[in-house]
Amino acid sequence: MNSVFDIINVPLGYLFRGIYTFVGSYGWTIILFTIIIKLILVPLNIKQQKSMKKTQAIQPRLMKLQEKYGQDKEKLSQETMKLYQEAGVNPMGGCLPMLIQFPIIIALYNIIRKPMSYVMMLSKEVIGIINERLGGVEPIDQIGLAKSMGGSMDKLSDVVSESALINFDFFGFDLSVTPTFNFIMQNWQYALIPILAGLTTYLVSVVSTKISGTGANPDAAGSMKTMNTIFPFMTAWFAITLPAGLGLYWTISNLFQIGQMFVLNKVLKVEVPTILSEDEKHFRERKKKKK
Repeated sequence: MNSVFDIINVPLGYLFRGIYTFVGSYGWTIILFTIIIKLILVPLNIKQQKSMKKTQAIQPRLMKLQEKYGQDKEKLSQETMKLYQEAGVNPMGGCLPMLIQFPIIIALYNIIRKPMSYVMMLSKEVIGIINERLGGVEPIDQIGLAKSMGGSMDKLSDVVSESALINFDFFGFDLSVTPTFNFIMQNWQYALIPILAGLTTYLVSVVSTKISGTGANPDAAGSMKTMNTIFPFMTAWFAITLPAGLGLYWTISNLFQIGQMFVLNKVLKVEVPTILSEDEKHFRERKKKKK
C-alpha cells in the first residue's frame, strides 16, 4: 500500500478498470463510474432530501421566529434548535453525502493522475522499468508515460501487454490533459469542460435552494446566494487546474444529482409533527380548562 488513501483508491481503481475493460472507452468509463457511485449514495441522498423537505415544511415557523427574536441572536438560535428538534429535522443532515463525496473525488483524482497504478494495475517496479526504457524522466508523470506507451510497445512487450493500454480520447477530447488557460487558448473546445462543470454546479445549488425552501428565509437566502456564486467558480477553477476527466466527472455527477432531486421531490413524502407556538399552546390549555 503506497498511502493511507489506497484504502479507497485501490477498490475504486479496480471498479474503474473493470468498467474500462467492459466498455473500452475512458470517457464512458468515467460516466458509468460516476453513475455507479451516485447510485451507491442514493440512500444517503434520500435522507438528505427528506431533511430538505422537512426544512421547507417548517420555513413559515422559522420566519416567525426570525421576526420575533431577530434582535436577540442567542434566543433565536435556541428557539431555532428547539424547533428543529420538535420537527425531527437535523440541520446537518444534508452535509453527509457532500462530505462522503470528497474522498471519492480525491480517489478519482489519484486514479486519473496515476492511471498506471490504479487502472493498468502495474507495480512500482514495472512502472519504473517502463519509465527508464522511455526516457527515464523524474518524477514520473504517469499520464504522459501511459500516453506514450502506445507507440513504444516494441520496447515494452516483455513487461506489459498491449491490452493494458489506455485510450484517453473521448469524442475528440483528451481527458488526460489539464485544460489550463494557455491550453484552452489554443484548444478552445476544452473551455466546455470547466464551463459545464461550473454551470451544472450552479444548477444544483439553485434546485437545492428551491426544494429546501431556504430562499424564503432572508438570512439563509443571503448565505445561499453567496454559496451559489462561490461554488460554481470554485468548481470551474478546479476543472481548469486538474485533468479533464475530473471535469467530466463533476458534470455528470451534477446532472445526475439534479435529476435525482427532481424525482425524489416528487416521490418522497415526509411527515412533520404539528408544532404549536407558545401562544397557541397557551390558548389550547385555556380552552381545555374551560371545558
